[in-house]
Order: sequence, then C-alpha cells, then structure tokens
Amino acid sequence: MKNRIVQLINSEGLTSSKFADTIGVQRSSISHILSGRNNPSLDFVQKILMSFPSIDPNWLISGMGNMYKSQDSPSLFQEPETSRTPLETQPNHPPKLNKETINIPRSNPEPVLEMSAFTSGKQIEKVVVFYTDKTFKEYNPS
Repeated sequence: MKNRIVQLINSEGLTSSKFADTIGVQRSSISHILSGRNNPSLDFVQKILMSFPSIDPNWLISGMGNMYKSQDSPSLFQEPETSRTPLETQPNHPPKLNKETINIPRSNPEPVLEMSAFTSGKQIEKVVVFYTDKTFKEYNPS
C-alpha cells in the first residue's frame, strides 16, 4: 500500500507534507508510512478516501483496478446503480418516518427509561446516547 500512496501523492502533484495536511494527519505519520516503519491504519485509509473521493478504494486497498474510479467498474464498496431499489418500493417495507409522522413531546427533553417489557426482569443500569458530533450523554435511571 505504501507504493500506492506514493503513486497517489505524485499523481496529485503533492509533497508528503501537503498530502498530510490535505488528509488531516500529522506529517510524521506520512513519514513513518513512507519509510515503511508503520502500516497505514483504517482511519488513515478512510481519511485518504474522504479527501480524494475520485480514488478507487479497491485500488488503494488491494492494488486491483485503476487508481481513479470509472463509471464502468463499481468497486467492492459500491453497488451498481441499477441494483438499488428505494426502500419505499420494496414489498412489505414499512413507510419511512419523518418528523411530521413522529409525535415527540418537546416539553421533556430527557428520555423516559421505561424498558420493563423488553428486559425480562432485568434492571437498566445505564443508557448512553452517542451524538454525531462525537459527544455522548449518560442517563442513569432514578
């Protein structure tokens, strides 16, 4: 994979420092990978793919195929467009819910921890809610 990263850096006309800045990693991380000291982590690969969406993940990970995505060849991580069926048109699929179809009382923002029907006599010790901004909140029943 090191050689493919070097190929990507050269193809994009970047220095290793500029590449590190572009994908949001420390410059020493690039240096360690290019020297062979470290292998790229999954997080590192994801940052490359997020920063360079035209790069084919199949090529980056396995070396198979072309460096850049083409419309003719879907990658391992992408279904061909023709095989996708919207959920609403699939048989026996419930309708999608949106804010208008769900009645959430706004007066009490704290969740209600009434799970006795689902816990078979067990008591809830803690509920953790994770938010998309990488924060979380713990709820402990009283």
